Amino acid sequence: MPYTERADHIIKWLTLPQKERPHFLTLYFEAADDYGHTYGPNSVGVDSAIVKLDSIVGYLYSNLETIKMKDSVNVIIVADHGMTEISPDKIIDVSKILTGYKFSNQDDGPFMTITPEKGKLDEVYNILRKNENHFKVYKKSELPSYYHYSENSFILLIIFVVDFGWSLTANGKDKWLKKTKGNHGYDNNALDMQGIFIADGPAFKKDYKTGTIWNIDIYPLLCKIFKIQPHANIDGKLERIGFILK
Repeated sequence: MPYTERADHIIKWLTLPQKERPHFLTLYFEAADDYGHTYGPNSVGVDSAIVKLDSIVGYLYSNLETIKMKDSVNVIIVADHGMTEISPDKIIDVSKILTGYKFSNQDDGPFMTITPEKGKLDEVYNILRKNENHFKVYKKSELPSYYHYSENSFILLIIFVVDFGWSLTANGKDKWLKKTKGNHGYDNNALDMQGIFIADGPAFKKDYKTGTIWNIDIYPLLCKIFKIQPHANIDGKLERIGFILK
């Protein structure tokens, strides 16, 4: 659906009678992600995507003014991740390291998990440890706790964490990596992996700048604005973000 039509739907819903009007509406625009993967994050293509998305935000705001709701709507603009340049010269093929061994794997690019054939876990793990070069490998039980990625039963038994800008592949599934110029999914402490957060509306302070915001904290922030109780089993914390509210 064209971007202007997506914005038009939001405006249409906001002009419904109050009893029918939704209170929480979301829009997603994929241009920055698509162009970042295809052309790289520092490309003219990404610049054009930014210009396009900036114009759409302007279009949305002009329509909020037209329906006289700009002062009563809270708008949050947020990126789900950043993007960094990758190269076909920085691809590690796990299959070549484990020649002669069978394993199942999930994911590729900046991250991969594998489970070796039965009875081979320690043997495969030790081979990988000896061949660590631009990646680190962990048994699921040994992964550093700050990754928050070891307690689910669906996670495979060996986890790779690759160096920034490098990529992992296995079993010849590297065609997309060889033609992709940008990617994400690396350590979120890296600046390239961080995005934007802009909040505007009656709930928020005006002309206020803050440091890094955690995306997982947006959920309890929304709950505070809507005066609803958040779920107890979340990682987000209102105290890390609530200071941006009036």
